[in-house]
Amino acid sequence: MTTATLTRQIYYTRCPAPTATGVGAGLGVLQKALEASGFAPSALQDVTDPEIRRHHFEHGIANLIREGGNIPAIWPKSRGARTRLLGITWLDEIQAIVVRPNSGFQSIRDLASARFAVPVSAGDRLDVAGISAFRGIDQALGTIGRQLSDVNLVEVAHRPTPPGERGGEHFDDELEALENGRVDAVWLKSAVGAAAIISGRVRPVLRLDHVVNPLVRVNNGTPRTLTFHEDFIADHPQAVRAVLSAVTEAVHAIGEDRQKLWAILAGETGQSAADAEIAFGSFSTANLLPTLAENRLEALQHQADFLFRQGFIPNDVDVRQWALHQDDNA
Repeated sequence: MTTATLTRQIYYTRCPAPTATGVGAGLGVLQKALEASGFAPSALQDVTDPEIRRHHFEHGIANLIREGGNIPAIWPKSRGARTRLLGITWLDEIQAIVVRPNSGFQSIRDLASARFAVPVSAGDRLDVAGISAFRGIDQALGTIGRQLSDVNLVEVAHRPTPPGERGGEHFDDELEALENGRVDAVWLKSAVGAAAIISGRVRPVLRLDHVVNPLVRVNNGTPRTLTFHEDFIADHPQAVRAVLSAVTEAVHAIGEDRQKLWAILAGETGQSAADAEIAFGSFSTANLLPTLAENRLEALQHQADFLFRQGFIPNDVDVRQWALHQDDNA
């Protein structure tokens, strides 16, 4: 199916996280660029039809621009989805292994044989929350030469965020299990993670976002991916260039107005502006500009290889072949 068979309706979707398209939509420049290209843009999060909303995770329709966590982008690609990678962002956010405030665990080394929460979303074909926690725990243990077999992974029922819904990320179920003593440690991240730490509800024993090696910080949210469908790229290359130009303009503009940036990111993540500022305090304009820089491609390949090695995706993904540089689409 090509876009010739579609209406001029186009959807843009992003995860409840900082994205260039989220900033572009927040400033209105993304919508203006698409309207100038002859399209009627809508946020996928505003659509009520579940058959359309599910494409946040599947990207099975041509008239969709998707930016956000890399797992929901890599997964359909590994299953044959005809998408291309147009850009990657790298915005470090709070990632931490946390314990109860009164816990005797003082460092990640103390957590050998401890019980780590792994959220499980019943019925999800793609359990992003569970995979992300699994990855975060693995990354944390790797800093001390340990592996997942050295700890106990405890499944915790997790209320999933509906596909494409904005501001739905949470760790409520895992934190409840921690407080009730069912587990000893939880991996969490972003603005909601920052809020839990600031409140004193939990105490971090390792901040992954403070680890110097960037590959240790790789997870679903770092790096994030911007993908388009091949048919849309083929039929509307000028619109693709207009979108990339618009979001680049938006990120440059918002970088000079931090208060507005925190307000937009708070709206994207469903948290307060104060929590967003703390969670994403390392923001620089370059972090949120979608590029295909070699270090970002390497990090994304690191993630794709992990997902395949652990059996979370059916086929391996060659990130560099997936990437479409703008010069290739001239």
